[in-house]
Amino acid sequence: MDAHEVLILITGAHKAFALYKAIEEGVSHMWTVSAFQMHPLVTFLADEDATLELKVKTVKYFKGLMSHHLQLIEDNIKC
Repeated sequence: MDAHEVLILITGAHKAFALYKAIEEGVSHMWTVSAFQMHPLVTFLADEDATLELKVKTVKYFKGLMSHHLQLIEDNIKC
């Protein structure tokens, strides 16, 4: 947890349960990736297949964050 910034890449349906445990469940010693919930600067990057185990509202929430972030970047470029 000493890293300044962390990027976690999760791809494929075979990793969908791990992504679920990392994001939607609480921090657990059984799923050490869940400890990154406590990190101040972590990015989870997942493909569509890796989101299969997530709740629909979780996927919509993160897609909404992404579109908002992209809009902010676009607005800054125009200035």
